[in-house]
Amino acid sequence: MGRKRWQVKTEITPELLKFREKRKWQIALRRYVIERSPSSFYAPYFGLDIENLRNWFEYQFRNGINWETFAKTWQFDHIIPVTYFDSGDEKELKMCWNFTNLRIEPFQLNKNRGNRIDVLGAKAYFRTLYEKTHYKPCGDLLEKIDRIEISEILSTEGQQAFITDHLEYLQQIEGYNAFEFELLNHGRTVEDVRKEIEFLKKKSS
Repeated sequence: MGRKRWQVKTEITPELLKFREKRKWQIALRRYVIERSPSSFYAPYFGLDIENLRNWFEYQFRNGINWETFAKTWQFDHIIPVTYFDSGDEKELKMCWNFTNLRIEPFQLNKNRGNRIDVLGAKAYFRTLYEKTHYKPCGDLLEKIDRIEISEILSTEGQQAFITDHLEYLQQIEGYNAFEFELLNHGRTVEDVRKEIEFLKKKSS
């Protein structure tokens, strides 16, 4: 009997689990659309039968994009990225993978976007769809974006405190030029700078 091969164990992290879950759904979508492989499990999440889901993407084909160039020049992509949805929540999953949240994405446009949402673009997209069609999933996704906006608002408590505590000083140095900041950075006070500027003005007059 041969010796058992030693393998490096991969640490199972929450990030790895999320990646695997996302990958599972991506594969399911490709099989459903590209291979026309029926799935009674995934179909309700995609919200369309195979042929109409293919048609949804075909309506977006431009500039030589077609089924033959899939995975060569374009891929499937989300309007609101997967990372913003709770995969443990059934309603969230149905919003995430609903066909209205899916689009075609040329590779060169996707390379810098990563997992960040274009809030303004996505909001305009779903607002227009909802106003024109009144299709409920579009309204649900519009509400989802509102919740994302609220959750991503950065706390300004510290920044407010700094400005409030230093307001008089900030008002005094507002409009300083390079020379005046150089004086400050060499240990001079605002009063020193004021006197220096007055002295230089008198000297040059």
